[in-house]
Amino acid sequence: MHRLSETEIQALAARNCQYPVCILDLNLNLVWASPAFYQITGYDDRSCVKKPFTDILSGGDAHCAEIHHALGRLLKRQESHVEIQATSASGEYLVLRTAISDAEVSNYGLIGYVLQIEDLTLAKQQEAEIRENRRELSEMFENSVVPMCYNTPSGTFVKVNKAFCELFECQADELIGRDYLDLQFAHSTEAERRAIRLEAADFMRSNKVYRKEFKITTRKNNHRMVELVMKNVRIADRHLISVYLTDKTEKHEFETRLLQQNEKLKEFAFLTSHKLRQPLANIIGLIELVKSESASNSNVSINVETLRMLTSQLDHVVHEMTDALTELDMEAEKSLYLNEPEVQGVHSVWIVDDDQVITYITQRLLLNADPTLDIQGFLSGKMALEKLRLEHAAPDMLLLDINMPGISGWEFLDELNATGLDLRVYMYSSSIDPEDVKRARAYPMVMEFLSKPIDINTIRRLLEVPLQRRKVS
Repeated sequence: MHRLSETEIQALAARNCQYPVCILDLNLNLVWASPAFYQITGYDDRSCVKKPFTDILSGGDAHCAEIHHALGRLLKRQESHVEIQATSASGEYLVLRTAISDAEVSNYGLIGYVLQIEDLTLAKQQEAEIRENRRELSEMFENSVVPMCYNTPSGTFVKVNKAFCELFECQADELIGRDYLDLQFAHSTEAERRAIRLEAADFMRSNKVYRKEFKITTRKNNHRMVELVMKNVRIADRHLISVYLTDKTEKHEFETRLLQQNEKLKEFAFLTSHKLRQPLANIIGLIELVKSESASNSNVSINVETLRMLTSQLDHVVHEMTDALTELDMEAEKSLYLNEPEVQGVHSVWIVDDDQVITYITQRLLLNADPTLDIQGFLSGKMALEKLRLEHAAPDMLLLDINMPGISGWEFLDELNATGLDLRVYMYSSSIDPEDVKRARAYPMVMEFLSKPIDINTIRRLLEVPLQRRKVS
């Protein structure tokens, strides 16, 4: 059996070395490298042996000065390990952690250096990805439209985002390090705070998602209704509570308005079933009386004052119905429109109606409400449209009848749409057909549906409505 010599043993160990190791001469030229070194760098021994180590990994002088400086620090024993940025044979970026020791041979002394290398490229890439992910997550947290914060288990603010500060109308430095009870439950009693603490402690022990709606008070003493969602999280080996808030104020206000509208609908139902029935019953009774007296050949005598009283009573009830519908419609619009803060007065009014009597009455009522108004009347929609097209000047308010010769009020609205003019229109008709009211709402320029004749109080209300409004997005 062949007995291995010491040289053969050393050569066998070198060939099977699993770690990147290099041997450099005193001039830092490569004498020998382990297979692992060539595997990492992509070079081979034929192209590397006897070449300067800095040239091998410099990537065309890209990192040459840095590598040379790093080796100098190792040789002077200024550092035990250094990281060098290198380039592989295929041009890939490498990060290598190196350590150096002297290579000595008996009878010869120092003949060079042994360089131990650890490949940190993958680890550095992962660290960079983690940093980038953390940066992106931090940016997402900070710029999220959802109010969010992180608290300690005891309830101290650790981190808050912009949306959270905007909701509570305060700055981040007013919150960090403070107890959340001081902010969200500043007006609660001590007993209420104690109950909140106990509820939060039960949540943290359960390790479940906690969800609840409650009212908050901002730093500017405004009240908001929010939904809170809390969850136990672990960030950088730290146990924290993540808090997400959803502003439910508008939803609650909308629900409140719906309840109010339901009450008004009940009142309207009473109006139609009781008040409207009373004058109709009187008129029906009067008709029956006339029929009865006519059948018996009696002299039929109807008191004109009685007839006027009954018709006036019926007309009054119809107006009450119209006012109730108008009020309900305005309440519904509160969820769709916001008035601009600037209130601009009405200066010019057009009346587009073929009924000259109603037009005259309306003009007089408008001038009684505001003698400075510029009022123009048009007996047909075509005349008004022609003036709009020629002068490109729209009035502040336009009262539009539905049934007119030539073109109807609906056809007028269709052609008005095509002009692109921003005009505030009130449908102005003797009709109380719900279908007409519904159809009018389909036109964005129609502000309201009015029944003829309109009274002075309605006119005053219309003149006080701001000229501009916008839809809530």
